[in-house]
Amino acid sequence: MLWVLPTLVLATAAAVRVGDGQLGVALAPVLLTLLAWGLWTLPLRVPMLVLLALAWVIEAPGDVFAMRLVTTPWHMVGMVLWSKLNLVIPISALVFTGFDVIGVLLLVVIVQRHVRKSTLDRVGWVDTPRPLTLFAALSILALVLISAHGLATGGSFRFVLWQCIRWLYLPIVYVLMRQALRGPGDAVLVGATVLGAGAFRAVEAIVLRFMFPSYNVMPHATSHTDSVLFATCLAILAAMILEIPSPRSWKLAAVLAPLYLWGTVANHRRLVWSHLLMVAIFFWVVTPWRPMKRKLARAMLYAAVPLMLYVAVGWNIQARIFNPLQQVRSMIDSKRDPSTLWRDIENFNLISTYGLSPIVGLGFGHPMVERIRLPNVTNVYELEPYIPHNSVLGIWAFGGLVGFSLLWALFPVGLFFTVRAYRWSRTPLERVTALGAAAVQISYVLQGYGDLGFGTWGPVFTVAASYALVGKICIANGAWMAPANR
Repeated sequence: MLWVLPTLVLATAAAVRVGDGQLGVALAPVLLTLLAWGLWTLPLRVPMLVLLALAWVIEAPGDVFAMRLVTTPWHMVGMVLWSKLNLVIPISALVFTGFDVIGVLLLVVIVQRHVRKSTLDRVGWVDTPRPLTLFAALSILALVLISAHGLATGGSFRFVLWQCIRWLYLPIVYVLMRQALRGPGDAVLVGATVLGAGAFRAVEAIVLRFMFPSYNVMPHATSHTDSVLFATCLAILAAMILEIPSPRSWKLAAVLAPLYLWGTVANHRRLVWSHLLMVAIFFWVVTPWRPMKRKLARAMLYAAVPLMLYVAVGWNIQARIFNPLQQVRSMIDSKRDPSTLWRDIENFNLISTYGLSPIVGLGFGHPMVERIRLPNVTNVYELEPYIPHNSVLGIWAFGGLVGFSLLWALFPVGLFFTVRAYRWSRTPLERVTALGAAAVQISYVLQGYGDLGFGTWGPVFTVAASYALVGKICIANGAWMAPANR
C-alpha cells in the first residue's frame, strides 16, 4: 500500500494542471480515492442508500431545477454524478457519468466479495424471485434489439444512445439493490431515506416559491420528477395509518403530510394529483375491509352528491374555490390548456408512427413521424422528435409489439410480486413496505406516460429498491420459492 500516497500526489498534480487550478478538479483524485475505499470496505447497502438519497436531493442537469433561476451549492455534485463527466472535466473522452464509474466499481466489489465468500453483506441476506431478474435482463435485451433494428434501418447512433439510456439504468440499479439490501428488515432504512428526501425537497420547493411567488416567472419550483417523490411519501404515510394505526404513525403523518402537500402545491405540477388518485384507488382495491375503510366508504357515499354538484357548478368557472377542478380539467381538456393540446397532437403522431411498423417499430435512432406538424423546438430541445413526452407510446412507436412487450414486461411483473408480497406479509411493516412499493411503481409509470418520467434518477433508484424489497418479502415468507431451492 506504500504506492498509494505517491500515486495520489502525482494524480493531484496532474489534476491541477488539467483543471487549470480549479479546486473541484484538484480535489478529484483524493475524493475518488476516498470513494473507492468506502465502496470497497463498507456494506453495499450503505453506498446504495446514499445514492438513493442523492438521486432525490441533488438535482440532475436535465431536471430543469427551479427553471434554472437558482443554482444550489451542491449543483456541481449533481453534475459529477448524473451528467457526462466531460462537462465537468475538459476531457472529451469522458462521455460517461460519475454514477457509471460508481456502478462499475460496485459490480467489481460484488464479484470480489462473492469470490472471497465475504459475509459482510450476506448475514441475513435473502434473494429475490428469479422472474424479477429474468425480466430485468429481458428489458436490456429489448434495448439491444430496438437499437440494432434502428441502426440497421439508418437510424442515428447518437440518438440511439439518448433513447436507450433512459431505460438502461432501472435493471442495472435493481441488480445492485438486489445485492445490497439484505431482506425485508432493510425496508425501514429505505423508507426513512425516501421520507427524509421528500421532506428536504418539499422545504426546497416551499422556499423557492416564497422567493419567486409568480407562476409566470417560475412555473415550477423544483422538478417534474418530484411529483413521484411527494406522491410516494404521502402514500407511505397513508399506508402507515392503514396498517399501523398507532399514535406514532398519526403523529408522523400530522407532521410530514402537511409539509409534503405544501411542497406539492408549491411545485405546481398537475400530474402529481393523478398519481395520488391512482395510488388511492390501488390502496382501496388491494387492502381488506377494515373499520376505517368502512367509515371512509360511508363518508364517500355521503359526499357523492355534493361532489357532483361541485363539478357541475365549477366546471366552467375560474373562481379560486374551483382551482382543483380546473387543474383536473386542464389535464383532460386540450381546449383549455396548450400543454395538453401539444400532448394530444404528439400522442396522435406516436400512434401514427406505430402504425407504420406495428410488429418491430421504427427502431431507436429515428424520429417520430409528424402527421400533424408541431412547432419546431429542436433549436432548444433537439431530442423532441426522439424522446416524446409520452414515453409509453414512444416505446410502442420505436419498439413495436415485440420491443414494447420485452421492455415493458418488467413493470407488471414487479407489481405482481408487490401484490403477492402484500398478501403474504407477516407483519404490518411488511404490508406498509408493499404498499409504498406499489405507490412508487404506479407513480413512475404515470410519470412516464405523462411527461418524460422514465429514466430519471430518483424514481429509478426508488423503483429498483421497491422491486428488491417486495421480492425479498416473497422469498422470506414463502410466497415464492427461492432460486437456490427451485
